[in-house]
Amino acid sequence: MTTYPVNAGAKDFDPVPAGSHIAVCDMKVDLGMQPGTGAFPKPKRKVYLRFQLLHERVEYEKDGKKFNSPRMIGKTYTASMHEKANLRHDLESWRGRQFTDAEAGTFDVDTVLGKPCMLMVMQTKKEKGVYSDISGIGPLPKGIDPRTIIPEGLPVLYTPDQTSTYQQLPEWLKKAIDNQILEEPATEDGQPEPEQPPADAWDGYEPPSDRSDPGITDDDIPF
Repeated sequence: MTTYPVNAGAKDFDPVPAGSHIAVCDMKVDLGMQPGTGAFPKPKRKVYLRFQLLHERVEYEKDGKKFNSPRMIGKTYTASMHEKANLRHDLESWRGRQFTDAEAGTFDVDTVLGKPCMLMVMQTKKEKGVYSDISGIGPLPKGIDPRTIIPEGLPVLYTPDQTSTYQQLPEWLKKAIDNQILEEPATEDGQPEPEQPPADAWDGYEPPSDRSDPGITDDDIPF
């Protein structure tokens, strides 16, 4: 069980098309404490979710064998379920209902493995080419039976307590895990950073002004 305080490697393929895609989560990886960026220099615990786009296929060759598999795309999050955290925002959009703080603090993120969703993908042009990113996650449209949306192959879970799947991870994820910061960063008084990340850890997410309940029933909630 994993609770939180609350695209790489595809250079040989065209970017995932922009738009909405039926998808299923097939990988969840705990990356541990990762270095910060220029804007947010403090190290933060990160988690990566990957999705299969079952109606977008790609053909490739490996070790002399030809394969045909779903396109894949993922997103790295700060491992926080604070009300302003991107992870919580996307999970709430996915399930179609807000968490209470009590629910968010005890939610087992591992349960999203194997669950279907609608992914919104946006393409961005940069100097080195066009990149595709997940811009939003939502529930399946009405009329689509979630039992028919299953991942190809077994979902992959990697956590500090579930390391047997390490060899199944892409090389860039292995490298991130191998280079994680093993000691908790200390504050000025020498004490470890608190579990609740500071405001600048929330990746600039601003909650939408309309947070009304869309009228979805418990039977519609995927997790």
